[in-house]
Amino acid sequence: MRAKQQVKVTQMLDQISAAYGDAVVKQQPALQQILLKAATQLDKTGDYQLVAAKLCKALALYYWQHQQDFPAAAVVLQQQIKGLALKYDATAAAAMLLPIWF
Repeated sequence: MRAKQQVKVTQMLDQISAAYGDAVVKQQPALQQILLKAATQLDKTGDYQLVAAKLCKALALYYWQHQQDFPAAAVVLQQQIKGLALKYDATAAAAMLLPIWF
C-alpha cells in the first residue's frame, strides 16, 4: 500500500472507530454493525474511497429509518467521509458513461 493511501486508511479507521465508540452509537447494535463492516472491509482491502461510498449510503439508509435517534457521532462521520464518497461516485459514473460519450 502506498504511503498516501495508508494515511487515508488510517485516518478513516480512526474516524470510524471514534463513531463506533460513541455512547449513543453503542446503544444501536445495527449502526455498530454497519460501522464494523466498513472498518473490516477497509482494513482488508485498503480501498478507502469505495468503503467511504458504501458507508455513506449505509448511513443515509440508516438515518431514514432512525431519524429520531440518529447519533451526532454518525453525522460527524458522514461529514468527514462525504468528500471521498462523492469523488468515488463521480469517477465511477464517468467510467460507466465514457463508452457512451465516445
